[in-house]
Parts: sequence; C-alpha cells; structure tokens
Amino acid sequence: MSPKKKNILIVCTGNTCRSPMAAALLRKMLDPEEYEVKSAGLAAIFNMGASAPAIKLMREEQIDISDHTTTMLTGEMLEQADVVFVMSEQHRSGITGWFKNSQAKVHLLREFDKVNDDPFYPDVPDPAGGGIETYRECLKIIRRSIKKAKKIL
Repeated sequence: MSPKKKNILIVCTGNTCRSPMAAALLRKMLDPEEYEVKSAGLAAIFNMGASAPAIKLMREEQIDISDHTTTMLTGEMLEQADVVFVMSEQHRSGITGWFKNSQAKVHLLREFDKVNDDPFYPDVPDPAGGGIETYRECLKIIRRSIKKAKKIL
C-alpha cells in the first residue's frame, strides 16, 4: 500500500484565475507521488473554465490549464485537505467562520511573503476583469508566494 499523498487545497473567489494558476504552479513544483493539489472557489459558478488571460499566462509557463473547470468549495474538500492556501483575508475569515475546525490549516498564501509597501498585502489581488498585465502581476505575486509557502508543506 502506497503512503497517503498530502492534500493541498488552494481557494479564491470564482476559481477561474488565481487559484487555478496557483494550483498549476504548485503541481509543477511538487512531486505528484507525494502531493495532490486542488483548487476551489467560495463563489464559483458551476462548470466554467479558467479565464482566457490565465490560460494564456500559464501556457507561457508551459502549463496547460485549458481543461480546468470551476469547483465550489465544500466542507468535504476542507476536511480532506492537509493545508489550505487562500488568496485573501476575506477568504480565510469566510472559511474559518463556516468551518471552525479548519482554522489551523488555513493560511493566507502571502503570509510567508511579507511585502509591506504593497497596498494589497496580505491579499493576492484579484485580476478578474483586468488586462493581461494585471494577470501577469498577479501571477508574479503567486509564484513568489508559493515558493515561500512551500516551507510548510
């Protein structure tokens, strides 16, 4: 019997840009034999795909997320997760308010990436509705934060 994989869950609002990009980057960095990485949204609309700018930027990273479909966060997903990374304080407070027993495993993705002069800190800004450069800046923040957040995995 093979050892249980560590289950990592990444959560944002709609599960169309930030969390799919972050999950895809993290999957690329981690051993798939040891980790399972999923993403979900607190307000995901059923069966949507990743946003076009997110797909484009991830292709530049040699990662294909074109088959991503949105997933609404469930209590079962939280229960199965060993570590949950969220994109904003609002996401964390929403999750820990609904699921009190999840507090210890829910982390702001940027809590490991202190950038005091960033007006969005500690949140990863939502690029939805912005242009490709807005998405590019978001991906830069996600990449830097993931590299630092990996230390708790």
